[in-house]
Amino acid sequence: MNELLLSRLLCLVPAVLFAGCGLSLFHPAAPRAVRALPRARILGRVLSAACWIWVTAELWFHPIDFLAFLSPTMVLTLGAICIPLSWILLENLLCARAVGGLLMLWPMPVILAVRDQVTAWRLVPVTLGYVCLTFGMFVVFYPWLMRVVCDRLAERPGIRRAAGVALTMAGALCVAAALAFGKVVGE
Repeated sequence: MNELLLSRLLCLVPAVLFAGCGLSLFHPAAPRAVRALPRARILGRVLSAACWIWVTAELWFHPIDFLAFLSPTMVLTLGAICIPLSWILLENLLCARAVGGLLMLWPMPVILAVRDQVTAWRLVPVTLGYVCLTFGMFVVFYPWLMRVVCDRLAERPGIRRAAGVALTMAGALCVAAALAFGKVVGE
């Protein structure tokens, strides 16, 4: 797969997610769903498993120097052990923590894919990535913050609509950025 196609795909994935989340906030059932999100057990287990699989894959394909002593078998074993451990030990607000984990994981491949693009539009996914990374760190360490944010979104329709518009616009900006890509530094 060439770099341009990969850059566009990795920029369109968050675009779809941002726009989908933003548009879902306009649905009549949004207040109930948003309020239930941080404590959703099944979704929390699925998302936390996705986080651990992602981390395991990253360590498998891109080993870190200080973890070089881990063999590929050990990496897979530790990843498989961490999934049920997180379900048992982090059960309270697991979905919030898992969302925070995904918010921390997705920016890196996007930033690496768009860093060589010769356009100011590359700053859109990079900026959104760093915002998500920062919010994700807060949510992983303080999962009750996501519960508070979700409660505020559920209680106040104006704030929910504003958040929906902001997320939809972030998705649209990512689409515009993906379409603007084309020339790579050094070509």
